[in-house]
Amino acid sequence: MVAAPPHNLEKETFAMMQPYQIAPPLSGGDFTGEIHPAAALFPMLPDDELRELAEDIKANGLIHPVVLDTDGALIDGRNRLAACRMAGVEPTYTVHDGAAVAYVLSANVNRRHISKGQRAMAVASLLETNKSTQTDGAAFASVSQSRIAQANTVRRYADELGPAVMAGTLSLDNAYAEARERKVARETREEREERAERDLALLRVGAPDLAELVAEERISLAGALAEWRDREQKEHERRQRTTRRFVDSLAMLYAVTLDRPEEVADDWLPVENMSRSIEGVKHLWTVDGVRDMARSLDRVADGFEARGGFE
Repeated sequence: MVAAPPHNLEKETFAMMQPYQIAPPLSGGDFTGEIHPAAALFPMLPDDELRELAEDIKANGLIHPVVLDTDGALIDGRNRLAACRMAGVEPTYTVHDGAAVAYVLSANVNRRHISKGQRAMAVASLLETNKSTQTDGAAFASVSQSRIAQANTVRRYADELGPAVMAGTLSLDNAYAEARERKVARETREEREERAERDLALLRVGAPDLAELVAEERISLAGALAEWRDREQKEHERRQRTTRRFVDSLAMLYAVTLDRPEEVADDWLPVENMSRSIEGVKHLWTVDGVRDMARSLDRVADGFEARGGFE
C-alpha cells in the first residue's frame, strides 16, 4: 500500500502513478452521502444521457463501482450513483486510499471529453484548495498556464460564470471577457474610492467644518471640495492684495522718508520715534524698526488716507 502524500497537486500527481489499493465492495451504508468538493466541480450528465446510463445499468449491472475516499465521501461516480437510483439498482463502492484530489483530476480532467477551458476552470478551482502552483496544474491537466490564469480571473471577478464554463454552456474566453470588464470597472471604482478618501483626509485638515458637513451628509464631497477651493482662491487673492499693499506702502514710505523725513517722524511715528529726528526715522530700517513699523501699519494707512492716498 502506498501512503497518501501531503495535499499538493504535484505530489498527488506522483501518487496517481503508483499502485493503490482497491478495497472490497462496500455496502451502501458506508457512503456518508457527501460529495468531495473536487468531484462536485464537474457537471452531471444531461438527463437523456443519464437515462441511457440507467437503462444500461439496469440491463447489465453496475460495471464500475462508485469510488469513495477513506472518509466515505464520493470522489468519482456521481452519474453512476444517480443512474443506479433511477434504475433501482443497489450501487457498489470501492475505496481509494491515495490522494483524493489527484484521483478526481485523473478521472475527470484526463478521462472526460472536456474542453481546455473546462480543464482550466477545474484546475483553477482545485489549486485554490490545494495550495499548488499553476505550473503543477498546467502540467497535469495538459492546459496552458495562461488559460488557468484566465480561469482564476473568472473565479475572482465573475465566479457565478464558473459553473457554466464547467458545464460547457459558456466558453472560458467569453467568461474571461466579462470578468475582465468587471475587473476594470472594480479597479476604477476602487481608484475613485481611494481618491475620495485622500480628498476627505485633506479636507479634514484644511476645512474641518466642511469635512464635518460631508460626514453628516449635508453636502457632497465634490461640493465641499469646490467650496474649499473657492475659499483657498479668495484667501490667496486676499494675501496677494495685502502683500502688494504692504510692498507699495514700504516703497512709498521709503520715498517719503528720503524727501520729508521730519514730516514722517512728526506725523506718522510719533510714539515709536520719540526723538523726532532723522536718526529716529533711520531706526525704521533696522530689524527692530521693521517690527515697530508692523505695529504701526494701521496708523500709517490712516495717515495716507487722510492725505488723499499716495498722490
